[in-house]
Amino acid sequence: MFIAIGGGSLREMTEVNDYIAAKLEYIRMQFERKPKILFLPQASFESKPYVNSFTREFGTRLKCKTTCALWAKGEMDFEHIKQKFEIVDCIYIGGGRYDVLCEQFEKMGIKKLIVDFYNRGGLIVGNSAGAMLMFESCVSDYKIMAGISDSYELADGYELADGYGLVKGCFCPHGNEQARIDYVAQNKLDCIVLAENEILEFD
Repeated sequence: MFIAIGGGSLREMTEVNDYIAAKLEYIRMQFERKPKILFLPQASFESKPYVNSFTREFGTRLKCKTTCALWAKGEMDFEHIKQKFEIVDCIYIGGGRYDVLCEQFEKMGIKKLIVDFYNRGGLIVGNSAGAMLMFESCVSDYKIMAGISDSYELADGYELADGYGLVKGCFCPHGNEQARIDYVAQNKLDCIVLAENEILEFD
């Protein structure tokens, strides 16, 4: 199962987080233990405040067992991260820069871990960049985030990028931003568009 989130601050999407936790409630009922969630924060440069927010929201408030895969500074190697994939019930891929997310996942070598987890029925949640990764293609603001373009209000600041293709179609996050909608319309893309704090579930 996959839940796409259109973006937004993790701390401000209480209802979305409640929905995710509810999807894991069967773990408490059937196995009499806390659901285990692995957070992948690579798109945010493994931001410590982002990790802390995730832990507070899902660990403290929603009473799940949270863990995090930290790679960039050498905290964990591939085998350590692989072991985490094998024991958790849910993978949460955080938001941030899509180009950085793809680059770091390539270095980490974890695409197969994500694909295998999804194919065996694990729940994957993707927020913004994390959701983009799961689709065949996505609308990316790479040029803007990389400083190549400052056209936040113009459609030419965006481009179509490839994803892992686990979910069919094209995905556009932050659908509340008019320039993204303009890009989709101008290029006649058949896109799934989600605004911030909006979600869509895929079996």
